[in-house]
Amino acid sequence: MKTKNIHKLFLVALSVLMFASCKKESENIFTMFTDVTVTYNNSDPRCVTDYKLVNDKDEVWIDFTINSASEDMYSYTIEKSSGTQTPERTIITINDPTKRRSFSDIIKLTMTRDGKTTYRIYALNQKGIFIGDGKKSVTIEVNPSYMVYANRNIYLPDTLGKSLPSFFSLKDASGYNYNNGASNSANIDFGVYRKLATNSTPTAIAYTYNLYSPSVAVNPLTVYDISSWTPKRTTKFSAPITGQATAFLTGAVSGSTVEALARARTINLDATAGTTLANGLFAGSAVFFLTPEGKYGMMYINVVALDYDKKPFINVSIKVQR
Repeated sequence: MKTKNIHKLFLVALSVLMFASCKKESENIFTMFTDVTVTYNNSDPRCVTDYKLVNDKDEVWIDFTINSASEDMYSYTIEKSSGTQTPERTIITINDPTKRRSFSDIIKLTMTRDGKTTYRIYALNQKGIFIGDGKKSVTIEVNPSYMVYANRNIYLPDTLGKSLPSFFSLKDASGYNYNNGASNSANIDFGVYRKLATNSTPTAIAYTYNLYSPSVAVNPLTVYDISSWTPKRTTKFSAPITGQATAFLTGAVSGSTVEALARARTINLDATAGTTLANGLFAGSAVFFLTPEGKYGMMYINVVALDYDKKPFINVSIKVQR
């Protein structure tokens, strides 16, 4: 019995020694990667060293020096994080062998995204393995440069009561009906209507949906007489462009990017002229516009549907320059 007990004690002691040995060899994750330091330099008024608040289209510099005390750096990564998007990473090779322990550069950025964007720079060794970031990053925040109006309903005209909001203002994302339209004509940018698509019979998907400006030369909806409305806004529109979900969600992220997307289209219409469901105001499409104040914008069509009372409407989201 004594021999068995001694054997058991020996195994326990051996296990303790092995655990202690492993524990000693394992480095704490919080004390690792201390050989690399990153310094964000303040060499110019445009530099960001920690946090910087700027405006859309401003130029910002990231002047940095990255040092590695014990291992050569063969490349470094610039990591960009904005909102909830997956970080963007760009790997830059360090070609000069004399700079593999200390490397400096200036990244010059033109800001085209509202809100906060964080940049982190970290070193990679010869095998492309992370060896440190100095536990530092910089954040640039861009002041709001555009307005977002989400999920606004615009109803198709009711020709009897004329009380449904079938007119819309791109200035404040408010809807108006025919009865109060005349007194609010200074705010109204367009109205909507529908008609049977070419060579179609009256079914749920047989209509085409379009918009028209109050200043249009020929009113396409004669049942609504707007000839006496004054003043009339002269907002111009593009034809509906299909497949614009990605452009609206991740492309139009500042006043300048909204403008760039809009300028890529021909914006010269007082009324759209779709003849089928797909080339009118249709889910997934967008209409770009230019207001009389010179503001560019993008109106995305979320859905064309019926409400609980079977009244047809268009649900839109809008981004427009401030």
